[in-house]
Amino acid sequence: MNETLLLSGGYNRPNLGSGPKYSNNPSSGSFIQVFDQQSEIPYEIIHVKEGDIIFKEGEPARGLFYVQSGCVKMYVNRSQARGRTTTPEYVTKLVGPGEYFGYKTLVKGGSSLSTAKAIKTSTIWLYSKDLILSAIQSASPLFKVLLNQSVADLENYEMTSQLHYLASVQERIAYQLIVLGDKFGVQTPNGISLNLKLTRNEFAQLASTINESLSRHLTEFKAEGLIDLNGKEIIIKNRDGLMAKSGNFTK
Repeated sequence: MNETLLLSGGYNRPNLGSGPKYSNNPSSGSFIQVFDQQSEIPYEIIHVKEGDIIFKEGEPARGLFYVQSGCVKMYVNRSQARGRTTTPEYVTKLVGPGEYFGYKTLVKGGSSLSTAKAIKTSTIWLYSKDLILSAIQSASPLFKVLLNQSVADLENYEMTSQLHYLASVQERIAYQLIVLGDKFGVQTPNGISLNLKLTRNEFAQLASTINESLSRHLTEFKAEGLIDLNGKEIIIKNRDGLMAKSGNFTK
């Protein structure tokens, strides 16, 4: 597979009729204003063939990518093929013309959590990492808070999507108990209390299952000494045991 990308300089602003939209009246110092103040935004043009890798999971961010034409597949690698899958690859999104990708790593920092692969001949514009990070840093504190929250929500949605497709009902329920315990649990002498007043139907919705399946597995977890049940209150007695029950989806 050819992973060498053809780069050439470009200094044209994206076509606002089909590409990104910007406000005409940005607030002073905002992320949007950084772009609006420039009649030309520098970018590199990347030409990729079908099957070319644009970046891999675990690599540092290179910048913000914009699909001018073609299609890019975003996917993550699970540690093993599971259930309905025949490959460790799990597709999270197909990115088409007029859309961006690679921004989550820029916002969060660290290395990329996914791989980007062209599934047809594509032309991609790459905006430099320094330009994007400078724009983010110049933004208002409120904008940065909302941006980080949006990325966190998106990652949570993607994880939940994987969970609902790949995991068994038991794994989904165990995973939700771990997530809720870590986020809302209160340590007590008897264990981690999840006194959230959730109905069984509400909990079943979070685990993407039905009430009958939820009740059956909660009863099984109780019999195994992993949890205790007191009305609507759930007490996690053995977090490590629940981690094992959640299979490949433990944190």
